[in-house]
Amino acid sequence: MELLPEHSHCLNCDDPVDVGQEYCSEDCRLSAESEVKRERNRNMMFFGIAGVMLVVVTLLVYYG
Repeated sequence: MELLPEHSHCLNCDDPVDVGQEYCSEDCRLSAESEVKRERNRNMMFFGIAGVMLVVVTLLVYYG
């Protein structure tokens, strides 16, 4: 059985890359950064809506 040369994998597409590299191409790096931004925005939206709902429910219970 032949051993594979030392390598790691792209953080975005999982293709093999040289040791020390994180991404196989600039497109993969940009795609991964874009996904991180999208997920951060989704999380901010979720927590914002959850906070507003908490305030609304609290006000309804207090004044209702």
